[in-house]
Amino acid sequence: MVQSILLDAAPDPVGIGALLAVVLLVIGFIVLLAVGLVLFLWYRKRSLRGVEMIRPDASSASAQHAQPSNPNQP
Repeated sequence: MVQSILLDAAPDPVGIGALLAVVLLVIGFIVLLAVGLVLFLWYRKRSLRGVEMIRPDASSASAQHAQPSNPNQP
């Protein structure tokens, strides 16, 4: 009786190993997704480096110059 109290063995050590494996696989999958997102955003930023962006304030100023002025306006 005393030996069974002092000897603390897990009732199902196989289940703990399977649970640990699943948790590690999920963590690894999340890390791989994060690395993939970072690489995708970095490559997108690198490929769009030479593209010139049109700002809204610049486009409205150029549009005013392109349109003829109304002679009825004071």
